[in-house]
Amino acid sequence: MAITEVRIDDRLIHGQVSTLWVPNLQIERLLIIDDKVAIDEDRKNVLKFATPPQCKLSVFDAIKAAEKLSRNIDAGTKVMIVCASPEPLVTMSNLGYTVPRITVGNLSRREHTQVLAQTAYVTKPELEAFATLVSQGAEVAFQPTPTSHRENLAVEIQKLQEGR
Repeated sequence: MAITEVRIDDRLIHGQVSTLWVPNLQIERLLIIDDKVAIDEDRKNVLKFATPPQCKLSVFDAIKAAEKLSRNIDAGTKVMIVCASPEPLVTMSNLGYTVPRITVGNLSRREHTQVLAQTAYVTKPELEAFATLVSQGAEVAFQPTPTSHRENLAVEIQKLQEGR
């Protein structure tokens, strides 16, 4: 499997993913990694409806995703991983499957969040997950659309961790 893009966006599949990211990167499969969505048939059906026609959709929990990705399922297919938060990627990393590059999109403002980038707000556990991924060598950057400027978030993650 050729992981073309790993995106953190709490909306999962939405207009920007369907009309900008998928065509721009010629994505053939969207892989949603989310423990809750993986067991929610209604939510999976909504995501199937939102999936562009040229793509296949898979929805796995983090453990199953790490296992399947480690076995190179869909070798030769352009795959975009989408997670609602960074935590599943930490779980996968702990199981031996790491990703080198993560693109942060929208993370909605919620109670007890702080701004990480323009439209990306993080809770303390999300910030810790991002810090873990950066410490493991992943590049974490904010990029709303494929043609937007890519803003590395390593320094901002560190500042938030230090309370600055």
